[in-house]
Amino acid sequence: MILHWFRRDLRVDDNVALAAACRNDTPVVGVFCCDRRWFPAQTGQTGVHQATFLLAALSELATNLARLNIPLKFRVTDDPVQTLLALAAELRATSIVFNKEYEPAQLKQDSRLMREAARIGLPVNGFKDGAIFEENEILSSSGKPYTVFSPYRRSWLTRLGMNPLNMARPPRARSVIPTQPDPIPEPTVFGFSAVNLVQAPGERAAIQRLNTFARQSIIEYESQRNFPAVEGTSRLSPHLSAGTVSIRRCVNAALDQGAGQGVHGAGVWLTELIWRDFYRMILFHFPHTENQAFDQKYATLEWSSDPELRDTWIHGRTGYPIVDAAILQVRETGWMHNRLRMIVAMFLTKDLDVHWRFGERQFRFWLMDYDQASNVGGWQWSAGTGTDAAPYFRVLNPILQGQRYDPNGRFVRLYLPALRRVPDRFVHAPWLMPSALQSTTGCLIGRDYPAPVVDHATARRQAIEKFRRRSSR
Repeated sequence: MILHWFRRDLRVDDNVALAAACRNDTPVVGVFCCDRRWFPAQTGQTGVHQATFLLAALSELATNLARLNIPLKFRVTDDPVQTLLALAAELRATSIVFNKEYEPAQLKQDSRLMREAARIGLPVNGFKDGAIFEENEILSSSGKPYTVFSPYRRSWLTRLGMNPLNMARPPRARSVIPTQPDPIPEPTVFGFSAVNLVQAPGERAAIQRLNTFARQSIIEYESQRNFPAVEGTSRLSPHLSAGTVSIRRCVNAALDQGAGQGVHGAGVWLTELIWRDFYRMILFHFPHTENQAFDQKYATLEWSSDPELRDTWIHGRTGYPIVDAAILQVRETGWMHNRLRMIVAMFLTKDLDVHWRFGERQFRFWLMDYDQASNVGGWQWSAGTGTDAAPYFRVLNPILQGQRYDPNGRFVRLYLPALRRVPDRFVHAPWLMPSALQSTTGCLIGRDYPAPVVDHATARRQAIEKFRRRSSR
Protein backbone atom coordinates (compact mmCIF):
# COMPACT_ATOMS: atom_id res chain seq x y z
CA MET A 1 0.00 0.00 0.00
CA ILE A 2 1.23 3.51 -0.89
CA LEU A 3 0.41 6.55 1.27
CA HIS A 4 -0.06 9.83 -0.64
CA TRP A 5 0.43 12.93 1.51
CA PHE A 6 -1.82 15.67 0.15
CA ARG A 7 -0.80 19.29 0.76
CA ARG A 8 -1.30 21.99 -1.89
CA ASP A 9 -2.39 19.47 -4.52
CA LEU A 10 -6.06 18.89 -3.69
CA ARG A 11 -7.05 17.30 -6.99
CA VAL A 12 -7.10 14.04 -8.91
CA ASP A 13 -6.45 15.61 -12.33
CA ASP A 14 -2.79 15.96 -13.39
CA ASN A 15 -1.44 15.14 -9.93
CA VAL A 16 2.13 13.91 -10.42
CA ALA A 17 2.68 12.10 -7.11
CA LEU A 18 -0.80 10.55 -7.16
CA ALA A 19 -0.28 9.34 -10.73
CA ALA A 20 3.06 7.80 -9.71
CA ALA A 21 1.41 6.02 -6.77
CA CYS A 22 -1.26 4.64 -9.10
CA ARG A 23 1.01 3.30 -11.85
CA ASN A 24 0.16 -0.28 -10.96
CA ASP A 25 -2.66 -1.93 -9.07
CA THR A 26 -1.19 -1.27 -5.62
CA PRO A 27 -3.78 0.09 -3.17
CA VAL A 28 -3.38 3.79 -2.33
CA VAL A 29 -4.51 5.78 0.71
CA GLY A 30 -4.48 9.57 0.85
CA VAL A 31 -3.89 11.67 3.96
CA PHE A 32 -4.17 15.36 4.75
CA CYS A 33 -2.45 16.57 7.93
CA CYS A 34 -4.13 19.61 9.46
CA ASP A 35 -1.22 21.22 11.30
CA ARG A 36 -2.47 23.01 14.40
CA ARG A 37 0.32 25.60 14.01
CA TRP A 38 -1.14 26.82 10.71
CA PHE A 39 -4.73 25.83 10.21
CA PRO A 40 -6.93 26.42 13.28
CA ALA A 41 -8.29 29.89 13.90
CA GLN A 42 -6.57 30.31 17.25
CA THR A 43 -3.08 30.57 15.72
CA GLY A 44 -3.85 33.65 13.65
CA GLN A 45 -2.08 32.15 10.65
CA THR A 46 -4.70 30.83 8.23
CA GLY A 47 -7.83 32.95 8.00
CA VAL A 48 -11.44 31.95 7.67
CA HIS A 49 -11.69 32.33 3.89
CA GLN A 50 -8.70 30.17 3.05
CA ALA A 51 -9.63 27.60 5.70
CA THR A 52 -13.18 27.37 4.33
CA PHE A 53 -11.88 27.11 0.76
CA LEU A 54 -9.40 24.35 1.65
CA LEU A 55 -11.86 22.28 3.68
CA ALA A 56 -14.47 22.45 0.93
CA ALA A 57 -11.82 21.40 -1.61
CA LEU A 58 -10.84 18.51 0.65
CA SER A 59 -14.44 17.38 0.87
CA GLU A 60 -14.73 17.25 -2.92
CA LEU A 61 -11.33 15.55 -3.15
CA ALA A 62 -12.49 12.84 -0.75
CA THR A 63 -15.50 12.17 -2.99
CA ASN A 64 -13.37 12.05 -6.14
CA LEU A 65 -10.86 9.73 -4.52
CA ALA A 66 -13.61 7.43 -3.25
CA ARG A 67 -14.63 6.80 -6.88
CA LEU A 68 -11.12 5.42 -7.36
CA ASN A 69 -11.29 3.32 -4.16
CA ILE A 70 -8.74 5.65 -2.53
CA PRO A 71 -9.79 6.60 1.02
CA LEU A 72 -8.73 10.00 2.34
CA LYS A 73 -7.56 10.25 5.94
CA PHE A 74 -7.78 13.57 7.79
CA ARG A 75 -5.50 14.10 10.77
CA VAL A 76 -5.19 17.09 13.12
CA THR A 77 -1.66 17.14 14.49
CA ASP A 78 1.15 19.13 16.07
CA ASP A 79 3.71 17.02 14.22
CA PRO A 80 2.84 15.93 10.67
CA VAL A 81 6.02 13.87 10.36
CA GLN A 82 5.21 11.63 13.33
CA THR A 83 1.58 11.43 12.26
CA LEU A 84 2.56 10.27 8.77
CA LEU A 85 4.98 7.66 10.07
CA ALA A 86 2.42 6.35 12.57
CA LEU A 87 -0.28 6.12 9.88
CA ALA A 88 2.16 4.39 7.52
CA ALA A 89 2.92 1.82 10.22
CA GLU A 90 -0.77 1.32 10.98
CA LEU A 91 -1.61 0.75 7.32
CA ARG A 92 1.60 -1.20 6.62
CA ALA A 93 2.47 1.21 3.83
CA THR A 94 5.39 0.30 1.59
CA SER A 95 6.16 3.94 0.73
CA ILE A 96 5.04 7.55 1.13
CA VAL A 97 4.74 9.95 -1.81
CA PHE A 98 4.05 13.67 -1.94
CA ASN A 99 4.30 16.66 -4.25
CA LYS A 100 7.11 19.02 -3.31
CA GLU A 101 6.68 22.44 -1.75
CA TYR A 102 9.33 25.16 -1.62
CA GLU A 103 8.64 27.16 1.53
CA PRO A 104 11.51 27.06 4.08
CA ALA A 105 9.42 25.47 6.84
CA GLN A 106 8.01 22.85 4.48
CA LEU A 107 11.45 22.00 3.09
CA LYS A 108 12.75 21.40 6.62
CA GLN A 109 9.75 19.22 7.41
CA ASP A 110 10.14 17.19 4.23
CA SER A 111 13.85 16.62 4.93
CA ARG A 112 13.01 15.44 8.43
CA LEU A 113 10.38 13.05 7.11
CA MET A 114 12.88 11.53 4.68
CA ARG A 115 15.54 11.15 7.38
CA GLU A 116 13.24 9.53 9.92
CA ALA A 117 11.61 7.27 7.34
CA ALA A 118 15.03 6.16 6.09
CA ARG A 119 15.90 4.99 9.61
CA ILE A 120 13.06 2.47 9.47
CA GLY A 121 13.59 1.56 5.83
CA LEU A 122 10.46 3.29 4.52
CA PRO A 123 10.93 4.87 1.06
CA VAL A 124 9.69 8.47 0.70
CA ASN A 125 9.53 10.15 -2.71
CA GLY A 126 8.81 13.81 -3.52
CA PHE A 127 7.69 14.86 -6.99
CA LYS A 128 7.75 18.15 -8.89
CA ASP A 129 4.14 19.20 -9.35
CA GLY A 130 3.52 22.78 -8.22
CA ALA A 131 6.04 24.45 -10.54
CA ILE A 132 6.95 24.16 -14.21
CA PHE A 133 10.64 24.64 -13.46
CA GLU A 134 11.96 24.35 -9.92
CA GLU A 135 15.07 24.74 -7.81
CA ASN A 136 18.06 24.55 -10.17
CA GLU A 137 16.30 24.04 -13.50
CA ILE A 138 16.52 27.69 -14.61
CA LEU A 139 19.98 29.13 -13.89
CA SER A 140 22.08 31.87 -15.45
CA SER A 141 25.07 31.13 -17.71
CA SER A 142 27.26 31.30 -14.60
CA GLY A 143 25.20 28.59 -12.92
CA LYS A 144 23.59 30.95 -10.41
CA PRO A 145 19.90 31.62 -9.76
CA TYR A 146 18.43 34.63 -11.52
CA THR A 147 17.58 37.58 -9.31
CA VAL A 148 15.99 39.71 -12.06
CA PHE A 149 12.75 38.58 -13.64
CA SER A 150 13.20 39.56 -17.31
CA PRO A 151 16.20 37.31 -18.07
CA TYR A 152 14.61 34.56 -15.97
CA ARG A 153 11.46 34.82 -18.09
CA ARG A 154 13.47 34.58 -21.31
CA SER A 155 15.28 31.47 -20.08
CA TRP A 156 12.00 29.99 -18.83
CA LEU A 157 10.34 30.47 -22.22
CA THR A 158 13.35 29.10 -24.08
CA ARG A 159 13.39 25.98 -21.96
CA LEU A 160 9.66 25.52 -22.34
CA GLY A 161 10.03 25.76 -26.10
CA MET A 162 6.44 27.00 -26.27
CA ASN A 163 5.24 23.40 -26.49
CA PRO A 164 2.34 21.97 -24.48
CA LEU A 165 3.45 20.24 -21.30
CA ASN A 166 2.87 16.57 -20.61
CA MET A 167 0.08 15.97 -18.13
CA ALA A 168 0.14 13.26 -15.48
CA ARG A 169 -1.88 10.19 -16.43
CA PRO A 170 -5.31 10.05 -14.75
CA PRO A 171 -5.40 7.34 -12.05
CA ARG A 172 -7.50 4.19 -12.46
CA ALA A 173 -9.72 2.70 -9.77
CA ARG A 174 -7.58 0.90 -7.18
CA SER A 175 -7.87 -2.43 -5.49
CA VAL A 176 -10.27 -2.18 -2.55
CA ILE A 177 -8.69 -2.33 0.92
CA PRO A 178 -10.51 -2.36 4.26
CA THR A 179 -9.81 1.30 5.08
CA GLN A 180 -12.57 3.84 5.57
CA PRO A 181 -12.25 7.51 4.64
CA ASP A 182 -12.48 10.11 7.39
CA PRO A 183 -15.15 12.82 7.43
CA ILE A 184 -13.87 16.30 6.57
CA PRO A 185 -14.79 18.69 9.39
CA GLU A 186 -16.59 21.98 8.96
CA PRO A 187 -14.57 25.18 9.58
CA THR A 188 -16.56 25.85 12.76
CA VAL A 189 -14.89 22.79 14.34
CA PHE A 190 -11.65 24.79 14.39
CA GLY A 191 -13.24 27.97 15.71
CA PHE A 192 -13.82 29.71 12.39
CA SER A 193 -17.05 31.55 11.76
CA ALA A 194 -19.24 30.51 8.85
CA VAL A 195 -18.68 32.55 5.68
CA ASN A 196 -20.03 32.46 2.16
CA LEU A 197 -17.19 32.10 -0.31
CA VAL A 198 -17.23 34.50 -3.25
CA GLN A 199 -15.59 31.81 -5.34
CA ALA A 200 -16.60 28.18 -5.73
CA PRO A 201 -13.95 25.82 -4.30
CA GLY A 202 -12.82 22.43 -5.53
CA GLU A 203 -11.39 20.77 -8.60
CA ARG A 204 -14.53 20.87 -10.71
CA ALA A 205 -15.00 24.61 -10.16
CA ALA A 206 -11.32 25.19 -10.95
CA ILE A 207 -11.53 23.48 -14.33
CA GLN A 208 -14.75 25.31 -15.16
CA ARG A 209 -13.22 28.69 -14.28
CA LEU A 210 -10.07 27.97 -16.30
CA ASN A 211 -12.08 26.89 -19.34
CA THR A 212 -14.37 29.92 -19.14
CA PHE A 213 -11.44 32.32 -18.75
CA ALA A 214 -9.55 30.73 -21.66
CA ARG A 215 -12.58 30.84 -23.97
CA GLN A 216 -14.01 34.24 -23.05
CA SER A 217 -11.55 36.54 -21.28
CA ILE A 218 -7.91 35.70 -21.87
CA ILE A 219 -7.69 37.66 -25.13
CA GLU A 220 -8.67 40.86 -23.30
CA TYR A 221 -6.61 40.07 -20.20
CA GLU A 222 -3.91 42.66 -20.94
CA SER A 223 -6.40 45.52 -21.36
CA GLN A 224 -8.80 44.56 -18.56
CA ARG A 225 -6.65 43.08 -15.78
CA ASN A 226 -5.93 46.34 -13.93
CA PHE A 227 -9.52 47.47 -13.34
CA PRO A 228 -10.94 46.16 -10.05
CA ALA A 229 -14.56 46.89 -10.99
CA VAL A 230 -14.21 44.65 -14.06
CA GLU A 231 -14.05 40.85 -14.09
CA GLY A 232 -10.80 41.01 -16.06
CA THR A 233 -8.58 38.49 -14.30
CA SER A 234 -8.65 34.70 -14.20
CA ARG A 235 -9.48 34.51 -10.46
CA LEU A 236 -7.58 31.20 -10.48
CA SER A 237 -5.10 32.10 -7.74
CA PRO A 238 -7.14 30.43 -4.94
CA HIS A 239 -7.20 27.25 -7.02
CA LEU A 240 -3.48 27.41 -7.75
CA SER A 241 -2.80 28.01 -4.06
CA ALA A 242 -4.89 25.00 -3.00
CA GLY A 243 -3.77 22.93 -5.95
CA THR A 244 -7.29 22.29 -7.19
CA VAL A 245 -5.94 23.07 -10.66
CA SER A 246 -2.44 22.25 -11.89
CA ILE A 247 0.05 24.82 -13.13
CA ARG A 248 0.62 22.68 -16.22
CA ARG A 249 -3.04 22.80 -17.18
CA CYS A 250 -2.97 26.59 -16.83
CA VAL A 251 0.18 27.00 -18.93
CA ASN A 252 -1.24 24.69 -21.60
CA ALA A 253 -4.43 26.77 -21.67
CA ALA A 254 -2.36 29.92 -22.27
CA LEU A 255 -0.43 28.19 -25.06
CA ASP A 256 -3.64 26.87 -26.61
CA GLN A 257 -4.96 30.44 -26.73
CA GLY A 258 -1.91 31.70 -28.58
CA ALA A 259 0.57 32.74 -25.89
CA GLY A 260 3.41 31.53 -28.12
CA GLN A 261 2.00 32.98 -31.34
CA GLY A 262 1.87 36.65 -30.48
CA VAL A 263 -1.57 36.74 -28.84
CA HIS A 264 -0.79 39.37 -26.24
CA GLY A 265 -3.52 38.73 -23.68
CA ALA A 266 -2.58 35.07 -23.42
CA GLY A 267 1.10 35.97 -23.37
CA VAL A 268 0.65 38.46 -20.53
CA TRP A 269 -1.23 35.86 -18.49
CA LEU A 270 1.53 33.32 -19.15
CA THR A 271 4.00 35.89 -17.80
CA GLU A 272 1.99 36.07 -14.58
CA LEU A 273 2.33 32.29 -14.25
CA ILE A 274 6.08 32.60 -14.81
CA TRP A 275 6.28 35.10 -11.91
CA ARG A 276 4.87 32.29 -9.76
CA ASP A 277 7.78 30.01 -10.64
CA PHE A 278 10.25 32.88 -10.22
CA TYR A 279 9.17 33.65 -6.67
CA ARG A 280 9.31 29.96 -5.73
CA MET A 281 12.85 29.78 -7.03
CA ILE A 282 13.82 32.93 -5.12
CA LEU A 283 12.40 31.66 -1.83
CA PHE A 284 14.15 28.31 -2.32
CA HIS A 285 17.59 29.82 -2.99
CA PHE A 286 17.25 32.79 -0.62
CA PRO A 287 15.20 31.53 2.34
CA HIS A 288 16.16 34.59 4.40
CA THR A 289 13.70 36.59 2.25
CA GLU A 290 10.89 34.98 4.24
CA ASN A 291 11.53 37.59 6.94
CA GLN A 292 14.42 39.77 5.76
CA ALA A 293 15.08 42.10 2.86
CA PHE A 294 16.47 40.38 -0.20
CA ASP A 295 18.61 43.44 -0.85
CA GLN A 296 20.81 43.44 2.24
CA LYS A 297 21.60 47.14 2.06
CA TYR A 298 17.99 47.63 3.22
CA ALA A 299 18.16 44.99 5.94
CA THR A 300 18.44 47.50 8.77
CA LEU A 301 16.06 50.18 7.51
CA GLU A 302 14.08 51.77 10.32
CA TRP A 303 10.31 51.57 10.07
CA SER A 304 7.49 53.25 11.95
CA SER A 305 6.06 51.40 14.94
CA ASP A 306 3.05 53.69 15.30
CA PRO A 307 0.10 51.37 16.10
CA GLU A 308 -2.45 54.02 15.09
CA LEU A 309 -1.05 54.17 11.56
CA ARG A 310 -1.19 50.40 11.27
CA ASP A 311 -4.75 50.34 12.59
CA THR A 312 -5.99 52.82 9.98
CA TRP A 313 -4.66 50.51 7.28
CA ILE A 314 -5.97 47.30 8.87
CA HIS A 315 -9.49 48.69 9.22
CA GLY A 316 -9.66 50.58 5.92
CA ARG A 317 -9.71 54.03 7.51
CA THR A 318 -6.73 55.70 5.86
CA GLY A 319 -8.84 58.36 4.11
CA TYR A 320 -7.66 57.21 0.67
CA PRO A 321 -10.67 55.50 -0.95
CA ILE A 322 -8.85 53.06 -3.25
CA VAL A 323 -6.78 51.79 -0.31
CA ASP A 324 -9.70 51.58 2.10
CA ALA A 325 -12.03 49.85 -0.37
CA ALA A 326 -9.35 47.26 -1.17
CA ILE A 327 -8.80 46.48 2.51
CA LEU A 328 -12.54 46.17 3.14
CA GLN A 329 -12.85 43.92 0.09
CA VAL A 330 -10.26 41.43 1.34
CA ARG A 331 -11.57 41.45 4.90
CA GLU A 332 -15.09 40.73 3.66
CA THR A 333 -14.35 38.29 0.85
CA GLY A 334 -10.80 36.93 1.21
CA TRP A 335 -10.00 38.31 -2.24
CA MET A 336 -8.12 41.39 -3.39
CA HIS A 337 -7.51 42.42 -6.99
CA ASN A 338 -3.84 42.25 -8.00
CA ARG A 339 -3.55 45.96 -8.89
CA LEU A 340 -5.01 46.79 -5.48
CA ARG A 341 -2.47 44.54 -3.74
CA MET A 342 0.32 46.69 -5.17
CA ILE A 343 -1.46 49.91 -4.19
CA VAL A 344 -2.19 48.93 -0.59
CA ALA A 345 1.25 47.34 -0.10
CA MET A 346 3.08 50.40 -1.35
CA PHE A 347 0.81 52.68 0.68
CA LEU A 348 1.61 50.75 3.88
CA THR A 349 5.35 50.65 3.29
CA LYS A 350 5.94 54.02 1.65
CA ASP A 351 3.14 56.34 2.83
CA LEU A 352 2.77 54.89 6.33
CA ASP A 353 6.41 53.72 6.63
CA VAL A 354 5.35 50.36 8.13
CA HIS A 355 7.56 47.28 7.65
CA TRP A 356 6.47 45.02 4.79
CA ARG A 357 6.49 42.02 7.16
CA PHE A 358 3.47 43.45 8.96
CA GLY A 359 1.46 43.62 5.74
CA GLU A 360 2.65 40.21 4.56
CA ARG A 361 1.41 38.61 7.78
CA GLN A 362 -1.94 40.36 7.50
CA PHE A 363 -2.33 39.07 3.96
CA ARG A 364 -1.52 35.57 5.17
CA PHE A 365 -4.50 35.78 7.49
CA TRP A 366 -6.86 37.58 5.10
CA LEU A 367 -6.27 36.02 1.70
CA MET A 368 -8.17 33.02 0.38
CA ASP A 369 -5.32 32.50 -2.10
CA TYR A 370 -2.36 33.03 0.26
CA ASP A 371 0.87 31.69 -1.21
CA GLN A 372 4.02 32.45 0.75
CA ALA A 373 6.51 32.74 -2.11
CA SER A 374 4.31 35.01 -4.23
CA ASN A 375 3.14 37.03 -1.23
CA VAL A 376 6.61 37.66 0.15
CA GLY A 377 7.89 38.44 -3.33
CA GLY A 378 5.06 40.87 -4.01
CA TRP A 379 5.44 42.67 -0.70
CA GLN A 380 9.19 43.06 -1.08
CA TRP A 381 8.68 44.29 -4.65
CA SER A 382 6.29 46.98 -3.40
CA ALA A 383 8.48 47.91 -0.45
CA GLY A 384 11.55 48.27 -2.69
CA THR A 385 13.59 45.75 -0.66
CA GLY A 386 13.30 42.65 -2.80
CA THR A 387 14.70 41.01 -5.87
CA ASP A 388 13.76 42.86 -9.04
CA ALA A 389 11.94 45.32 -6.79
CA ALA A 390 10.23 48.53 -7.76
CA PRO A 391 12.89 51.29 -7.59
CA TYR A 392 12.77 53.09 -4.27
CA PHE A 393 11.77 56.30 -6.04
CA ARG A 394 8.65 54.66 -7.51
CA VAL A 395 5.83 55.40 -5.08
CA LEU A 396 2.32 54.82 -6.35
CA ASN A 397 -0.01 57.76 -5.84
CA PRO A 398 -3.27 56.31 -4.42
CA ILE A 399 -5.31 59.20 -5.82
CA LEU A 400 -3.98 58.83 -9.37
CA GLN A 401 -4.18 55.04 -9.19
CA GLY A 402 -7.85 55.30 -8.26
CA GLN A 403 -8.58 57.82 -10.99
CA ARG A 404 -6.82 55.69 -13.60
CA TYR A 405 -8.11 52.23 -12.69
CA ASP A 406 -11.48 53.07 -11.11
CA PRO A 407 -12.34 56.26 -13.01
CA ASN A 408 -16.04 56.32 -12.17
CA GLY A 409 -15.60 55.10 -8.62
CA ARG A 410 -17.59 51.92 -9.22
CA PHE A 411 -15.27 49.83 -7.09
CA VAL A 412 -14.75 52.20 -4.17
CA ARG A 413 -18.46 52.97 -3.87
CA LEU A 414 -19.16 49.25 -3.62
CA TYR A 415 -17.26 49.05 -0.32
CA LEU A 416 -17.50 52.67 0.89
CA PRO A 417 -21.18 53.65 1.00
CA ALA A 418 -20.32 57.11 2.36
CA LEU A 419 -18.97 57.93 -1.12
CA ARG A 420 -21.97 56.82 -3.15
CA ARG A 421 -23.25 60.35 -3.77
CA VAL A 422 -19.83 61.95 -4.16
CA PRO A 423 -19.23 63.23 -7.74
CA ASP A 424 -16.76 61.25 -9.82
CA ARG A 425 -14.21 64.07 -9.82
CA PHE A 426 -13.93 63.91 -6.03
CA VAL A 427 -14.51 60.22 -5.37
CA HIS A 428 -10.79 59.43 -5.01
CA ALA A 429 -10.00 62.61 -3.06
CA PRO A 430 -13.23 63.43 -1.19
CA TRP A 431 -11.49 65.80 1.25
CA LEU A 432 -11.13 68.25 -1.65
CA MET A 433 -14.90 68.73 -1.86
CA PRO A 434 -16.14 72.15 -0.74
CA SER A 435 -17.95 72.06 2.60
CA ALA A 436 -21.31 72.74 0.99
CA LEU A 437 -20.89 69.80 -1.38
CA GLN A 438 -19.88 67.56 1.52
CA SER A 439 -23.15 68.43 3.21
CA THR A 440 -25.17 67.93 0.04
CA THR A 441 -23.67 64.50 -0.65
CA GLY A 442 -23.88 63.35 2.97
CA CYS A 443 -20.13 62.82 3.15
CA LEU A 444 -18.67 65.08 5.78
CA ILE A 445 -14.94 64.46 6.02
CA GLY A 446 -14.03 63.48 9.56
CA ARG A 447 -17.55 62.28 10.29
CA ASP A 448 -18.82 60.13 7.42
CA TYR A 449 -15.43 59.37 5.92
CA PRO A 450 -11.99 59.96 7.48
CA ALA A 451 -9.57 62.66 6.46
CA PRO A 452 -6.29 61.36 4.97
CA VAL A 453 -4.12 59.91 7.70
CA VAL A 454 -1.01 61.27 5.94
CA ASP A 455 -0.30 63.70 3.14
CA HIS A 456 0.84 61.58 0.22
CA ALA A 457 3.21 64.13 -1.29
CA THR A 458 5.01 64.61 2.04
CA ALA A 459 5.12 60.87 2.78
CA ARG A 460 6.48 60.18 -0.71
CA ARG A 461 9.36 62.63 -0.26
CA GLN A 462 10.23 61.15 3.12
CA ALA A 463 10.17 57.58 1.81
CA ILE A 464 12.38 58.41 -1.16
CA GLU A 465 14.85 60.22 1.07
CA LYS A 466 15.00 57.29 3.50
CA PHE A 467 15.85 54.86 0.73
CA ARG A 468 18.16 57.31 -1.03
CA ARG A 469 20.31 57.70 2.09
CA ARG A 470 20.66 53.95 2.44
CA SER A 471 21.29 53.40 -1.28
CA SER A 472 24.11 55.97 -1.35
CA ARG A 473 26.12 54.24 1.38
